[in-house]
Amino acid sequence: MAPLHSLQTIVATLLAKRSPAAMIAVLKQLDRPQPSATLDRDVKALVDALPAHLEADRKSEALATALAAVFADGDVAISRMRRKGMLRASKYDYRGQLIANIARAALDMRPLVMARDERFDYLTSILALTKLAPSAKSLYDRIVKILETREDIALKTVLAVVNSRFYNHSLSDMSLSSLKMDRYSIEDLSDAASLIFMIYGRIFPIHDHCCNHIDAKGVTGATSSYERLFVAAVRLTKFKDAEEMIDGLPFQARVDRGVVRVASVDPDIEKSIRLGYIQGQNQVAIRARHLNGASAALSVRNFIEKGFERGAFDRLVELVDFPVRRFRLFLPTAPQIFQIFRTDELFRDELESLLVIDADVYGDHDPNEQIAPHVTMMDLLKVQRYFNFISCLYQRKLEAVSEEADRAYLTFTSTIPVVPHDRFFEQMQLIFADEATSRAIIDLLALKWEAPHLDLQYTPLVDLGSYYVIAPHVLAASNLARNVTVSNKLRSFALALGDPMMKAVIEAFASAGFKVRSDFKIRAGGKSVELDIVAWRDNALFLFECKNAYHPCSPHEMRNSFDAIREGRDQLDVRGELFRQAHHQAGLFAKLGWDVPPTDQVHTGIIIANRIFHGARFNGHPVRQAHELINVLRNGTMGGDGHDLRFWANTEFSTGDLTTYLGADSVAAKQLAALEPVRLEFDLGAKRLVFDSYALDPERLIAIMSESYGKA
Repeated sequence: MAPLHSLQTIVATLLAKRSPAAMIAVLKQLDRPQPSATLDRDVKALVDALPAHLEADRKSEALATALAAVFADGDVAISRMRRKGMLRASKYDYRGQLIANIARAALDMRPLVMARDERFDYLTSILALTKLAPSAKSLYDRIVKILETREDIALKTVLAVVNSRFYNHSLSDMSLSSLKMDRYSIEDLSDAASLIFMIYGRIFPIHDHCCNHIDAKGVTGATSSYERLFVAAVRLTKFKDAEEMIDGLPFQARVDRGVVRVASVDPDIEKSIRLGYIQGQNQVAIRARHLNGASAALSVRNFIEKGFERGAFDRLVELVDFPVRRFRLFLPTAPQIFQIFRTDELFRDELESLLVIDADVYGDHDPNEQIAPHVTMMDLLKVQRYFNFISCLYQRKLEAVSEEADRAYLTFTSTIPVVPHDRFFEQMQLIFADEATSRAIIDLLALKWEAPHLDLQYTPLVDLGSYYVIAPHVLAASNLARNVTVSNKLRSFALALGDPMMKAVIEAFASAGFKVRSDFKIRAGGKSVELDIVAWRDNALFLFECKNAYHPCSPHEMRNSFDAIREGRDQLDVRGELFRQAHHQAGLFAKLGWDVPPTDQVHTGIIIANRIFHGARFNGHPVRQAHELINVLRNGTMGGDGHDLRFWANTEFSTGDLTTYLGADSVAAKQLAALEPVRLEFDLGAKRLVFDSYALDPERLIAIMSESYGKA
């Protein structure tokens, strides 16, 4: 074999060949470059050049670049392509053929490549997803075709459609075909609207007059153009979700009898995701019971209703005919009106919003703590209250319109306000009387058209240049506190004064009689090691990594949780190996000041703040949700409403209860066993996309728990 001295030389040699097979034949004759820091840097630089070739559809250059990088160091090259999402057809106008050629050629040269099996599993998944790319391209073209004849009417109409769905709490019907709009949740339709906005921004300039008009004819009739638009967009988001899951999560795609199926690499991973969402919803429902009763707070909707009954709000909304027939809001700037939005007294809507956040909160929950510079959670709740109020005013007026067609027309002409920048700032000032807060809120909520991803529930102020256009009930119903934190990467700001989850877990360990320390640093085995939590009791050593991420609402956000868990997995691989050795244990205990002997009972685990991935295992390290772990240490029961079950072995906590909880026979494992397989199918046109998922069987869960545990 003849050695070559640079990757660029290899690329140049491959470019002289006409086919992938010929390129692979050349690589078979070459010596692989020797591993080095320089090679690692060069491979990464070569991989980073790949997207430009794919974007420009330079077939030979893209293929030669990818194969040279994979040949030189397949592990680094394929991992980098995956981490940066370089092989997503959606990034290159849904052209999948070139990506398929790269993946197929890299798989064909597998005997020449030094890389882990999971790298090739990923390429197999990419190859499967490219089968869907032509169908995804057809959906994209359909969206463009509908939009390109509606430049001056589409945006406001799309906002009106999704706003109406949010106001009416439209429920999804999963029994319907994926070609029906009513199959999808309001979150699905919001994602679809966000994608429509992103596509609109690519084909049209954004200017002050984009939202002057609505398409009244397009939203009525049996063949509504906007139903077709939304159904195409929501299915396209599912394709993009599949790409995100393959790139950033432990999922794989396979072609199965003409259908592309996406499934987790381990069934327990998808089960743990579904269980996490179910448990999160249950915790909110449990807390919501406390909102009922004679002294329950009014919702904004009920407040508006009572105001109309008293005649207090009749003059705030008037029917006008120019420039189009619509209801127009007249909201005086009198202090007694804006006092409604200034007060810290909460409406039921806001209490319900806090319940969603409270389900993942540890310790005292103070809505007046800053979640961003100059902005508190209470500030965002007040902004939502303002737009909830406006939305409900419009809707209450619409309810009085008896003729259905007229009411539908007025819904679309009236409910989406377009507000000049300076006027909007004045409105924020009337609420907050603080320029820094007002400007910070506007900046956090304003949609940035140049962003790589748009989301109307995260940035609901659609900036047209000199105006904001707003779907008020989308803004009012979104979890703004969480969304602002996630979209602006403010989690570290929120945790600047310490991690309350870790503090709560530490206190629970101490109360259960453990020796325990957190954030403990030590040097062992030539490595500097930091332990989030180290605990000891009854000759058993426990090492935990704590990861505090917000509850995710999409595959993209789920990636943040998974990356944190993967980091914890890698950390525990090292820590577990080190501290299973008696001499390193002895050094650890000595530095901790614990007079305890080394032990062969060493247990590891990843503690998470949200519930996603609860119950899964990664490299043998169990993932457990912090609230449930605290319950294991403090209480040992589950259930409620007089049907509590005890999962401690006895009436008092023992160390064995914790080791059981971390093991294969845990409460979490029994919960996962009650999840049954379901298929979520989406007709993309020529091809179908199927997600293999799971749904909870409540009766099976009750049976499993009743058989496993006695009454408390």
